[in-house]
Amino acid sequence: MSLRRPLSLFASLLVLGGCGTETLEEGAALGQSKAALHTGIDLAVAELGVSCDGDVLTVTGAIRNAAPTGIDPSVAGIYAGNPAEGGTLLDTIDVPWLVGQERYPFSKVVTVPEGTQQLYVVADNFGFYPEDDETNNTAMVTLSPGGGCLVNQPPVALCKNVTVSANASCSAAASIDDGSYDPDGFPQPLSITSSPAGQYPVGTTPVTLTVSDGMDSATCSATVTVVDQTAPVAGASKNLVLARTLGADYKTVTLADCAQPAADTCGGTLDLQQSASIIRVESDESEDALFSLALFKCQDIKLSADRKSAQLRAESSLLGNGRVYTMVYSVADASGNATLGTCKVKVPSPLGVLSVGLGPNYCQGEGCPAGTGNGLLCPLL
Repeated sequence: MSLRRPLSLFASLLVLGGCGTETLEEGAALGQSKAALHTGIDLAVAELGVSCDGDVLTVTGAIRNAAPTGIDPSVAGIYAGNPAEGGTLLDTIDVPWLVGQERYPFSKVVTVPEGTQQLYVVADNFGFYPEDDETNNTAMVTLSPGGGCLVNQPPVALCKNVTVSANASCSAAASIDDGSYDPDGFPQPLSITSSPAGQYPVGTTPVTLTVSDGMDSATCSATVTVVDQTAPVAGASKNLVLARTLGADYKTVTLADCAQPAADTCGGTLDLQQSASIIRVESDESEDALFSLALFKCQDIKLSADRKSAQLRAESSLLGNGRVYTMVYSVADASGNATLGTCKVKVPSPLGVLSVGLGPNYCQGEGCPAGTGNGLLCPLL
């Protein structure tokens, strides 16, 4: 006697009568009638696993009645390869009558063809029952081609956030891989790729890491932070010349008047009026240097409150070879990396000579060298 008995009474009523709610239209295909019916029937494959000895597999698992009502005997199939793509039927499983929610455990020994990479088990293999959910009828395990039997263990992706310094092109190469690995080394050597890949710009970039063993893959995510740690390069002095005036008048000199713009690896050309500030201004002549036979001037240097400019007297000593003011300034990029720069402002001697500077004698600002304060006479006035 065949185990292919008719549906249980409840299921038969559902299939044949549709409970008075649905009918099969004339000429409708079988698949269409299954989709239209609500039968209360649902078989599923669960707990699929394999163990092996060479190319001989022991397939274990369970066929489960996922519906609340009983269902008559059915047949499940074991396939080498996807049955929907021409997989080979290796054996069948005779499933007895199951009450609602009952599971039928099975164990079958099969021999797999060489090169088999996937093993499928399909409940209701021949599509005898019109089920409410056909998607849970199939389960699959992946096999490694090395022995045709070993279950491939998927690789493990491990990521970490990294911080690196920018290079001369204002970018950096980095890896978020934190020791990703393949537990079994099958079926191919582990490959690791990052998206986006290559050089990362200054700032924080989200990166996704993908690892693959040629069969399975895994992903993880982290960030690459590239930090600009290179200070800008100060520009050269413009060697500004102030014409000596009869009244030793003040002339306002800005940083942009005094020095060329700074160059930064990541910021490009830096505007000194925005990115720099004066630390101090030195003079190679004393504050009370004799300006003429009749007078001398005091407060030769006045720094602006924002340290972007200074008022400098257009004077030089009557007995000297010309005055040299030296501005010492700091210029910083957007990342806060700073460097010191200097530039010179010259006032000719009464004979028109331009001095190269003999060292500081008078200074205003921060970090002035010792002995460069006020002159002997100015504090008495």
